[in-house]
Amino acid sequence: MRPRPDGSSSDPILAAIDRAPRVQRLTPEQRAELERDVADMAAGRARLVAHEDLPRALEELAREQDG
Repeated sequence: MRPRPDGSSSDPILAAIDRAPRVQRLTPEQRAELERDVADMAAGRARLVAHEDLPRALEELAREQDG
């Protein structure tokens, strides 16, 4: 894809990425927590829930903790 004469990209997706806010890098503590969470998911120790099922899953979790 060729850049325009003004230097901007003619690809709207790349242009949107260029405009996106930049985030801070993870702290060592955040990185370690993320790596633990990913390892738990890979090992099957994490319960993955679809977004639309989250309210029901939270209710079930609360019942399990109460009873």
